[in-house]
Formats: sequence, C-alpha cells, structure tokens
Amino acid sequence: MKISNKSADGDPGFVEVRKFLHAGQQSYPRMLDLEANPAEELRITLQPGTRVGEALREVLARYGQRGGVGRMCGGTARKLHYHRIENTKDKNRPYDYGPPFVLEGVITFVTGAITVGQNQEGKVLLHCHSGFIDGDGTIHGGHLLLDTVEVGDDPLIIRLCLFSQGAFVVNSDEETLFSLLHPTPMES
Repeated sequence: MKISNKSADGDPGFVEVRKFLHAGQQSYPRMLDLEANPAEELRITLQPGTRVGEALREVLARYGQRGGVGRMCGGTARKLHYHRIENTKDKNRPYDYGPPFVLEGVITFVTGAITVGQNQEGKVLLHCHSGFIDGDGTIHGGHLLLDTVEVGDDPLIIRLCLFSQGAFVVNSDEETLFSLLHPTPMES
C-alpha cells in the first residue's frame, strides 16, 4: 500500500491509501513460516568512515551460511544511496525500484530493517529498508543499498539475530515477478 499525508489540494490531514496490484498470480495472504532454534544475537558497532555492507559481510563470514534479521538502532551516515518504488509502463511489472537517490552530508538514521539472505550460489545478500533524515531536516526512506553507506561522525549500531538452521534464499515470486528472499531450512 501507499500512504500519502496530503490530499490533491494539499490538505495535510488527508490520508490516501492505494493497493499495489501486481501482474502475476495473486498469492494473498502469504503465510511462510520456518522455525529455526536456537538463534544468535549480535550487537555490532560500526565506527565513523566504515563501509557498512563490507563490514557486515566480514562479521557474517565468521558465522557460516545462515539467514538473519536485524535493526539499525541509531547512528549517522555521511553518504548513501537508496531506491523507492515507482510506477512503470510495463504491464507485467507495473512497479519497480526507480533510479538511486544519493545523499551526502549529515544523515541521521531513524530506523532500518535488515534481512540477511543469500542467492542460489550461497553468496550473502543484505537487504535493508530504512528511514533517515538529512542535514536539512528532510525525511527520506526506501530500499537502502548497504554497500554504499559510509558511517558518519556517530557510530552506527546494528542488532542482528542470526538463525542457526535456516536462511533466506532468493527465489522468484509469481505475484510480483521480483526475486524475493524465502525462508529455507538449512543445516547449521
């Protein structure tokens, strides 16, 4: 869904809700479940100047192949790229990520949800949706490319929960026609 906080005439009290309808076979409601105990909790502090994607991959390499989820709990960046979903003219894929937005300067993280997954060959994939505020006070958010994020003057705190017997593996999705991360059982 898309939620807007302004009406067509600029009324900030109005909320518009629009349902995204994809071209593929609908699979709503989605119920995917995988129990994988035990899990391992990590608190990672990345220092100023650190490249986030590279640093997370170094940490993850110590724990073997597994999936996980995490949160950005606070900190800043001095540079990042992110994408937002846009309408396309392709009837088979009416929504897709648009070109990257590039931010530089003082960027403060409000929140971020990270998924640790892998492709079919077992290469680690980091997926993140985040909200942040630039130095002018403008709020931004979308699909954050962690490999482009450089930690700013304040350390970036990330909490990760790594699964011991499960992973998120990329597979195609019939409804959205995107490649999505699906829960998959694995040996620890």
